[in-house]
Amino acid sequence: MFEFISRKKRIIARVIQRKHLPEYTYRWDKRLPEVISSEGFFPWNIEGNVTLVEHVKNSYGFNHPRARQITQHDSQWVSTGTYGMLKKIDPTFAQQIFNSYLYRVNTQQALVTGPFQDVNSHFDKSGLHRPYATQREWAKLGGILASAIIEYMPGRVFYDQYNIVKGAPDENELTGWQSMH
Repeated sequence: MFEFISRKKRIIARVIQRKHLPEYTYRWDKRLPEVISSEGFFPWNIEGNVTLVEHVKNSYGFNHPRARQITQHDSQWVSTGTYGMLKKIDPTFAQQIFNSYLYRVNTQQALVTGPFQDVNSHFDKSGLHRPYATQREWAKLGGILASAIIEYMPGRVFYDQYNIVKGAPDENELTGWQSMH
């Protein structure tokens, strides 16, 4: 019952606050900036037919012929997140910070290849548990062209600004960005 009420409160809050696609989303990736500036971010399978829920859970649903099998290589989605995902680092990302880069995506430029979906909103409206709520994910249908990826920083540079108690600095105070172009 508590989860149901919490879910309804979140849905109402999104409406009242007129939640919309943020100006920027972010993505951790192990590939070098030189590779990303040439290739952009593209899904494993641009023609995929994986539901958003299957993408997030990285597993086909029970009604699918390939139930419980991994969807990663079949997915047409690219994962990005709002700055909120950086405020308190998810343990999944914490393990990879030192060998990854943080990329900033201009969402308006990225829309040319397809829409973004607010994952937490989708899960709430579907009545489902949000398995990675702290990631503040906006999944991108199709790819993200290199021209929409505007800046990057090495994970070490991000980590050096991260306070274990307070989290990351505010979005406009994070320094060390390098231009992709």
